[in-house]
Amino acid sequence: MHTHRVVIGLLLIGLIGCKTSSVPSSSEEVYKEDLAYLRPSLSEEIAEVPEPETPKLNATLPTGHLKTELDSVNQIIISNNRAQRYVDGYTIQIYTGNDREAATEAMNKAMSIDPQLDPQIQYYQPSYKVKAGQYINRLEAHEVFERLKVEFPLALLIPERIRVDYD
Repeated sequence: MHTHRVVIGLLLIGLIGCKTSSVPSSSEEVYKEDLAYLRPSLSEEIAEVPEPETPKLNATLPTGHLKTELDSVNQIIISNNRAQRYVDGYTIQIYTGNDREAATEAMNKAMSIDPQLDPQIQYYQPSYKVKAGQYINRLEAHEVFERLKVEFPLALLIPERIRVDYD
C-alpha cells in the first residue's frame, strides 16, 4: 500500500513537471528593427588600390635580409639531404628458406616475370632470402606485390632502407 502511494506521488510529480510553460507577452507585435543604416551603399565608388611596384631582378639585397637568410637555410637543407644516402622504402620478399637451389629458382622465376624487378639473393645465416624491387612509394610496391603474389603465395611486402643516388 505504501508503494502505491509512492508510485502515484511520482506520477503526479512527473505530470506536473511535464506541464508546458507559456511566456506571458505584453503585446502581440512582431519585433522589427531597421539596420539599413549599417549596410554600405552601392553607389559609393570603390577606391582603386595602386599596384605595388615590382622589384628589379638584378637588385642586390642588403645584408641581413630575410630572403638571404632563408636561401642559406635552404642550401643547408639541400646539402644535408644529399649527404643522406638512404630513404625509407619498400621491397618484396618472394622467398625465405634454407635451400639455396630453391632461392635461385625463385630468383630466376621472378626475373622471367619482370626483369626490372632485379631480384637478389641475400644470405642471413642460416637462411636465404630473395628480395625483388625497391620502391619509395608504397602504392607502386603494392601493385607489383599483387602481381607477384599469384606466383609466390608466401611473398611479403616489407619496409626497408633504400640507397638513393642523387647524381
